[in-house]
Amino acid sequence: MKKQNLISTLTFALFIGVIATLQSCNKLASKLSFNLAMQTETVQVTIPPTGGTFSVGPVSTYYNVDSFVRASTANQLGAANITSVQVTSAVLVVNNPTLTNNVANFESCSASFYSNTDATPYTISITNNPDTYSNTLNIPVDQTELSGYIGNQFDYSFTGTLRRPTTIPLNCTITFTYSVKVTG
Repeated sequence: MKKQNLISTLTFALFIGVIATLQSCNKLASKLSFNLAMQTETVQVTIPPTGGTFSVGPVSTYYNVDSFVRASTANQLGAANITSVQVTSAVLVVNNPTLTNNVANFESCSASFYSNTDATPYTISITNNPDTYSNTLNIPVDQTELSGYIGNQFDYSFTGTLRRPTTIPLNCTITFTYSVKVTG
């Protein structure tokens, strides 16, 4: 009889311990805060040989932001826990530059995107790109809050004005990187 009481008491104590542990995990999760660097899919565009102005896109990509957040927080938080999103970089790389067909051809340009949750394009631009050979263009970013754009489909466009015509198609990669803050 004493053995059965001891087993019942231990079982009850174990049950209470498990409940207390689960509540502690929930309390811990509610105090978690992460600043995550997120890069959506890169976008491949081809700017045809042209002079004057050009426009390419929109090019659609899919990115599961919820899975990214869960993987980055050991499944403790998800997309619903995002409190802030800002672009930290926007980079265009010309993959096939030549001496006369490269980023120096661009006098000004803009990169923009919208998502399945906000159809208003968010645009960043450079107005006086240096006339210097390069295959990489870093487009200046700002601190605009973009958490309303977090969905799972992103549509990217790229437009610009050339200071000199291009004579070959420019195969380019555009990469946006974001700072994503999540809090439990």
